[in-house]
Amino acid sequence: MTVAGVSALTALALAACAPQGAESEDDSDDDATSQPAGDSDSDGDAAAGDGDALKVGYISPITGNFAVAGQEMVDGWELYWDINGNEVGGVTVETIVEDDAGNPEMSITKARKLVESDNVDVVVGPLLANTALAVASYTSGAGVPNLHPVAAADDLTQREANDLTLRTGSQAGSQTNYPGGIWAAEEGHETAVTLCPDYAFGWESCAGFKRGFEESGGEVVAQYWYPNGTSDFSTYVSQIQSAGADIAFVTTAGGAPGPDFLRSFMGLGLAETQPVLMNCCSLDQSTIRALGEDVLGFHSVSYYAEGRDSDTMREFAEAYGERFDGNLPSLNVAGGYQTAALVAGVLEQNGLVTGEDLVQAISEFTFEDSIFGEVSWDEYNNTVSPVYIREVQEVDGVLTSVPIRTFEDVDQWMGQDPEEAMANPTYSQNFQG
Repeated sequence: MTVAGVSALTALALAACAPQGAESEDDSDDDATSQPAGDSDSDGDAAAGDGDALKVGYISPITGNFAVAGQEMVDGWELYWDINGNEVGGVTVETIVEDDAGNPEMSITKARKLVESDNVDVVVGPLLANTALAVASYTSGAGVPNLHPVAAADDLTQREANDLTLRTGSQAGSQTNYPGGIWAAEEGHETAVTLCPDYAFGWESCAGFKRGFEESGGEVVAQYWYPNGTSDFSTYVSQIQSAGADIAFVTTAGGAPGPDFLRSFMGLGLAETQPVLMNCCSLDQSTIRALGEDVLGFHSVSYYAEGRDSDTMREFAEAYGERFDGNLPSLNVAGGYQTAALVAGVLEQNGLVTGEDLVQAISEFTFEDSIFGEVSWDEYNNTVSPVYIREVQEVDGVLTSVPIRTFEDVDQWMGQDPEEAMANPTYSQNFQG
């Protein structure tokens, strides 16, 4: 079954209702928000339906260092149901939100609660690569589908791929950043230095850039790594400066580290002297709003560009802005929203589907013009979609990431045969391809 777009994605002009945002919560197991998605009644009662129910467990870091990104991921999911209603195809979608604070052990604790106590039909999330790998391993063993709106861990859809885990609103980390390396070399940069977080997402992001850059004739002369939780990047910025490379490639996982890095970078005067390419999350809308005009002209690489010339994008941005103070939606919002739209599209066509049938039905959609552009899935349940080189520009008075170069149909293999690619070690500090 191939569907040219999902009609639900064009329903954004429907009458607005008040947004429902998940509250920031502590790490105890009894702090979940359990209610039908999109139901904003003050008493929290479900909008009753006589049909079946799809029970969704949603895990995201809505406290801690990645709280901004995590809350936005939840906002995107809830925005879709607020606009379209939580009953589709005779099925009521009910959502329980759990906060994992970006901690893998907490992610597993919350996943166990959702599956074994709440009896959810599907787990959505979490956000970070290490938490996503942990949850996917558990849910696949438990026989429960796991959909990933944002997580970029390569092995979710490579060495640890399974029929119950599917990427719905993101790409693999190396996949997204590979075209960034190609672009940097095409711009005439001969040497590069990289700075990425010291865990799977960072290793894979840096490896993707390095592979693209060096295959295109460039040389990565130095690579630096920082631990999660870093807030003072001045030492790392000094190392970038000392490397003397033509361009720096910098990755963060969203939330506070993006603005924190750029404040150090600009504070030491490198904005005018050191070209830099950032990843999807380090120069997302949350960073742009935090730093304002200081980031005009900065470049980033992502599978999402809110300034893309598309009716679907404009409608999505307008709907989000109406509910969130005129702001533009971030990548994290888009991932949550797209995941909800996919679930709704499947329920509309099939009624209640669960288990492998749910994952299979989603993977058979082809988006001609989704929020991310034209999207399909490979046999490992990973997205194949465009990657954009973005520039921060002022559009109608709003700072926006506008695509200045598009790489179409980017897959996760970076020019390799899948079996050949997976025969290599996983990316780490010691193996960068």
